Amino acid sequence: MSENTPHQIKKVMISSTALDLPEHREEVMDACLRQGMFPIMMEHLSAIDADAAEKSLAMVDDASIYLGVLAYRYGYVPDANNPEQISITEMEYNRAVERGIPRLIFFMDKSHPLTAADMDEDTSDPVETARRKVKLAELKKRAGKKRVAASFKSPTDLRAQVIQALVPYRESDLATFHYVSDIPTPPEAFIAHPYTLLQTHRLVGRQPELNLLTDWVARPDSEIYKAHILNIVAIGGLGKSALTWKWFNDIAPQEMKPLAGRMWWSFYESDATFENFVSRALAYVTRWNLDEVQQIPAPEREAQLLAALDREPFLIVLDGLERILIAYARMDAAHLSDDDYDRQTANFVANAIGLPEGATQSFTGEHRLRKSADPRAGGFLRKLANVRASRILVSTRLYPADLQMGTGAPLPGCYAVFLTGLADDDALELWRAFGASGGRDSLLPLFQRADNHPLLIQALASEVARDRRAPGDFDAWRRVHPDFNPFSLPLMQVKSHVLEFALRGLGDKAQRVLRIIAAFRMPARYDTLASLLIGEGKPCADERELDEVLTELEDRGLVGWDKRANRYDLHPLVRGVVWSSLGDDARRGVYTSLHAHFQAVPKIDDYLEVNSLEDLTPAIELYNTLIGLGRYDDAGRLFARYLYKAMLYRLCFSRQCSELLLLLFPDGPDQSARWENLEAQVFIFALAGASFIGGQPREAARLFLCYHQFLQGAKALQKWGAKALKKEAGSVLCGVAISLHHSGALHEAEVAALQSLCIAREQGSRIEEANSLFFLGLLFAARGMVHEAETALCRACRIFVAYGADEYHGVSRAFLAQRELWLGNAATALALADWARELAHVQCSKHDIVRAERLRGTAAINLNDLTGADKRLYSALTQARAVNLVLEELPTLIALAELRRQGDMEAAREFLDDVWDAAERGPYPRFHADACNVLAQIEQDEGNQAKAVEAATKAYRLAWCDGPPFAYHWGLEKARKHLRELGADEPEMPPFDESKFEPMPEVEIDPEDEFHAGKSSDN
Repeated sequence: MSENTPHQIKKVMISSTALDLPEHREEVMDACLRQGMFPIMMEHLSAIDADAAEKSLAMVDDASIYLGVLAYRYGYVPDANNPEQISITEMEYNRAVERGIPRLIFFMDKSHPLTAADMDEDTSDPVETARRKVKLAELKKRAGKKRVAASFKSPTDLRAQVIQALVPYRESDLATFHYVSDIPTPPEAFIAHPYTLLQTHRLVGRQPELNLLTDWVARPDSEIYKAHILNIVAIGGLGKSALTWKWFNDIAPQEMKPLAGRMWWSFYESDATFENFVSRALAYVTRWNLDEVQQIPAPEREAQLLAALDREPFLIVLDGLERILIAYARMDAAHLSDDDYDRQTANFVANAIGLPEGATQSFTGEHRLRKSADPRAGGFLRKLANVRASRILVSTRLYPADLQMGTGAPLPGCYAVFLTGLADDDALELWRAFGASGGRDSLLPLFQRADNHPLLIQALASEVARDRRAPGDFDAWRRVHPDFNPFSLPLMQVKSHVLEFALRGLGDKAQRVLRIIAAFRMPARYDTLASLLIGEGKPCADERELDEVLTELEDRGLVGWDKRANRYDLHPLVRGVVWSSLGDDARRGVYTSLHAHFQAVPKIDDYLEVNSLEDLTPAIELYNTLIGLGRYDDAGRLFARYLYKAMLYRLCFSRQCSELLLLLFPDGPDQSARWENLEAQVFIFALAGASFIGGQPREAARLFLCYHQFLQGAKALQKWGAKALKKEAGSVLCGVAISLHHSGALHEAEVAALQSLCIAREQGSRIEEANSLFFLGLLFAARGMVHEAETALCRACRIFVAYGADEYHGVSRAFLAQRELWLGNAATALALADWARELAHVQCSKHDIVRAERLRGTAAINLNDLTGADKRLYSALTQARAVNLVLEELPTLIALAELRRQGDMEAAREFLDDVWDAAERGPYPRFHADACNVLAQIEQDEGNQAKAVEAATKAYRLAWCDGPPFAYHWGLEKARKHLRELGADEPEMPPFDESKFEPMPEVEIDPEDEFHAGKSSDN
């Protein structure tokens, strides 16, 4: 089901006077919410409200179900002229009868403790008391047996009765996985995903941190006031989300005035992608319709959101930002244990509040894990730091490297606060709030051993408070658990040790329910849990039992309930500990249950009907369960049928596609022992293609080579035969060649392309020969071998024309256009690019169209057609970004920077700023060198001599690649020119060492045959 298809929620009118049974009514309200129904009630009306009857009847008219809760007292409509006055409750019931809606009535049992006080002593007037008893008896008789759900003896008994009575009226929805909140009109707060994991009904402690947040927006003389992005950084369970949630709701509205609006967005949600955030945030701050916003190209959406936040004062909270960073941007992010992620990711920020003394900075190696997985998101964050009118509050497990300078300090406009444990007194208060006792002298050493970690304190306190032998007595609990000894463990093991004991007291049902919820990568809907957990052989016999278990887990602070969406989630720390504690057999049992459930959920079979990643959720979850069960062949088949084309070609989600594909190879793509079906090895090839499209040419080359190595094995030969394997190997070598070319390994790239050409000639495959030739032509052209490049590309064109392969013919023309641009022949390049653009229409290949547009725009710059260049380059950039085509986005940005350099230096620098990160990550040394050369010219034009030399020197080093003659010729020559003009020396670089490389195959590029230039007029 699409995320835009709302689930219809039934409304339940809860009928009883607001003066009666407030605790009971609250339980009934929660019972309705548990069943995914919305309770409506008249809590604010008194018995003498003149409009009470009219308002209550209007609510009955709005309801789908009438639910009456009756003790003895009625709310009467005062009427001196009518001694036979009718109660509001009876009027509501009569209206429900008239409407013919289901009527569920619950009468207080005579044994209920309230009966004596409420019924027998209701009034001093015995006549009035008798009259009301008669009324109650009459209503009970009128209701009839079919309309009386049950009698209740206590609030919890009433809750259980209501839960079960509503079951027949709940319309189960197993195909909806995400909750899509309505977008209100500012200044009303937009809470896209409410926080549900607060330790208690109120935040305990954190007053210094709350004061600091208030200083951030209210005190111009405070140190952090100038920061526009404030990052609250903490390990899981320390309460960063709870802190920001409390301040967002209760304090910020009072302190931030004027305030145009407030938005809370949590990246922990399954559908809370960066793209969805930008779309919904823009719709909110501009008051535009979401459908209209989604029609705007992605880059323009981002620019308009930044402009709106710079124009009006909004407060935006980004909760759980680590989920968009490389470290957590993976399918199993919900199950990661983050104990040592500080060390792995160099999670330190210079001059930050809260870092322990002696914390050092290390910004090499794994600090890249703190970069955003999507470079566009990283660029957006950096630009967000320059917004002036609005404030951005971030809570995150890791400080984003995109908001950090090379020195380790935050970017200008950013600030970091590292959250530590609770103060001692606050830790004690939290412990006692959960009903646990104990002396200060015995508790504080324990708390301090766990760094006063609030989640650990609450979890252990809940367990101690529920101990049947001595409820709440910590000393008695410890005597019964002599193996509880966190003091003997390394600090990194203390959390799991404490949580293990905190979970021991759970019954078998609660343990099984907790495991099922932990298995989900996202919050689970109630309908899904009911399907998985209720029935024969399952933990719960009926919905009353499931409600009891969920209530216990909520009361312990282990499970969060989003009542608005009726979804259930675990704190990441709890999820990680629960999941890691399961053995293989237990995990298999959980995955077996999930598989049976998701197997039955409808999936979209035609990839052309997929409009969003959310549409693929049932297939993704089923795929995940198959991986968990070790059924890799089945997972591969499912991926091929439902996910591959939809993700890579329809949605162009190459990164997410790669994440899923990697799960097929738990031992790495070069280890395939777990596969039973050898043909499934083709997924290594698919993974390589997804990596290449997603902007990772070096990783793509490695994966292509893994697949090529597999093709050389005896098993593959036995399965497919020599001829088929040879042909497949030739195709793979083309992928190796182009990937190595873009990642700077020019010699190896040329070897692979020539090997591919040899295979094509052996096989007699003309199309494969031409494919190898146009890759070779691009390689030759980049090295400055312009004549060899022309020979290879023109022969490829002749073959493609002869075989009617117009799409590939267009690619060859595009590569010829690039050659002409390097040579400075702009007019010829434009003609060739126009030809390539025309041929791209044959298959409507997005890559071919974008490439041709980019080449046309670049040629227009050199022909001084600045208007045409601007139009074509912006078109290419928009289309490249729409499908995450990094390979075309980067050279387009560089061309736009060159265009803007002629009049708007600041805009030129902004385009280059979008290049650096992706070019380094790829890596794309050729594009990186081009960008550095443009920067060198900008610095030179502005008189920044030293910076110009620095940029030109970097361009030189990047263009060097393997060393001449296997260098990026054009980038190297341009860098040399800059350095000469600047009077600077060329840097020392290692020369090309032929002995370190495989020998170059000897093969004639244009042999004497029917496609030789001399025998064809098609040049």
